Amino acid sequence: MDNLITGILAIAVFVAFTAGLAQSIGAIPFVFIVAIVIAMAGYDFWQSARHGLREEREQKAGKE
Repeated sequence: MDNLITGILAIAVFVAFTAGLAQSIGAIPFVFIVAIVIAMAGYDFWQSARHGLREEREQKAGKE
């Protein structure tokens, strides 16, 4: 659960930083690249969180 909270905070800081950078630069190609990278990071976090929660659930089921 701690990894989930830390991951959410990390993604939020990453999105805030890169979106702010893209807004300050303002070049359309850079904004497009930043949007793609944010989407890929979000997807990777979603997959990792789902996998981690599944493993945690399996460990708890195995202990009982």
